[in-house]
Amino acid sequence: MLLLAVTVLLSSCFTIPRTHKMIVDEYSPAERNATVTFVSSTRNGWFIFKEWNSINLQEALYGKRGTSSADKAILTVPAGTNTFTFDMRFTFSNQYSSTTYRIEDVELRYDLEAGEKYQVKGRHKFLGFLGFGGLELYVGIYNVTNKSVLLKEWQLKEAK
Repeated sequence: MLLLAVTVLLSSCFTIPRTHKMIVDEYSPAERNATVTFVSSTRNGWFIFKEWNSINLQEALYGKRGTSSADKAILTVPAGTNTFTFDMRFTFSNQYSSTTYRIEDVELRYDLEAGEKYQVKGRHKFLGFLGFGGLELYVGIYNVTNKSVLLKEWQLKEAK
């Protein structure tokens, strides 16, 4: 009984990363699709995916489980102009405090090519010495078919 209690306690402290996958248009031929992976990390932003081309996919993608900062979402979408809407969270912690920046309803629109693989990732940039000048938060789309190439990046927020 004690072992079970310790196991439950320890498991609540750790997040097991999950991969959420979805083909958004099952009638689109595979050779006309692109794959987009939303890569989450605590400090560089984690995604709560909401919509693709104004179609709500949040419940279909995550179900009742929700999402965590270690999860990733992989969407197979038809090539061409695609619009993705999501929320992002960036969390910065030290031994004394933790700060989370929430950015709601981020819309990323990009023209995707058939057969290509993309990643959407966040990043941060500290301003000034050790970040005392604030920070900037970004999201970018990368083509990762052969190697990782940044295609476009958007600044989401500047925090002082």
